[in-house]
Amino acid sequence: MNPFASGVAIACFALSALMVPASSVHAQAVRIGSLGLSGPLLPLWLAQDKGLFAKQGLATELITFQGGTPTVQALLSGGISFAATSTDTGANARVRGGNVVGIAEWVNSFPYMLVTSKEIDRGERLKGKKIAISRFGGAAHYAARLSLGKLGLDAEKDAQMLQIGDESVRLTALRQGFVDATVLTPPTNLTARNLGFNVLVSLVDAGVKYSFDTIFTTRDYVARNRDTTLRFLRGFLSGVAYMKKNPAESIETLKKWTRSSDRAALEETYRIFGSIIPAKPYGTEEGWKNLLEVLSAADPKARQLETKDMFDYTFLSEIDKSGFIDALYK
Repeated sequence: MNPFASGVAIACFALSALMVPASSVHAQAVRIGSLGLSGPLLPLWLAQDKGLFAKQGLATELITFQGGTPTVQALLSGGISFAATSTDTGANARVRGGNVVGIAEWVNSFPYMLVTSKEIDRGERLKGKKIAISRFGGAAHYAARLSLGKLGLDAEKDAQMLQIGDESVRLTALRQGFVDATVLTPPTNLTARNLGFNVLVSLVDAGVKYSFDTIFTTRDYVARNRDTTLRFLRGFLSGVAYMKKNPAESIETLKKWTRSSDRAALEETYRIFGSIIPAKPYGTEEGWKNLLEVLSAADPKARQLETKDMFDYTFLSEIDKSGFIDALYK
């Protein structure tokens, strides 16, 4: 048995689940796993709460996992049928022999921003300064390197990278003056901006492509459940369209699922992800290559992965060609 998938069925049920009863006794039960409670998951939450999966004949159960690895492990064990999680987690599983496949890359931009102390208002003032990242070889490290490059700086020579931890820890380090800059994603970037820190680079605004979040399933599952896969994707795509067309209701859904009462942060999260999540969530070669650069820094075997190993867009393409997606926006 694949060691990546062994002994993980229990983990699927040890984590909290948010359950919605079937709208019909004839609806097909489908479990969907997701990584955490972050803004990019808004289309999934809307599809659930607004009955868009039910409209496709599915009785869906959303299970929230605290980590990408447990999410993919549950997928490989059969505890869930679909996983909405970070692309790097699925790619790492594939390197280890996990038979995962991506069917929609719904975040293919890099939602990081370079935030600096109040005294640093232009790139040249970053020279010789300390920049907080999560870990060497991770996405935040890559985002910091890209941001410095946008400012005309050499990441290897012009700044000192420090492994600090997650975003909340990095922001604390910036507030305490332990570091001079860090990279943050919404809505933490708004918190930093409200504290008076500067945003020198937005990789979203710079148009950087990155394979960030993907809907995964397994090749065995789609081979046995072609119709269910199509119905699930139609429900998810309907959630994307609902998000784009209904900002007020979307922000209320964000508030419910993230349990946040910070209106400004909710609006910032919606503004960013409402704009960068595409109506037609195909990945890009540029985004995949950028992700591979991050993955191969930690595991050289990742360099061998190709898009055909990781993604199967035939289901999305079939739905697209049918006119279903275009009709959602009319």
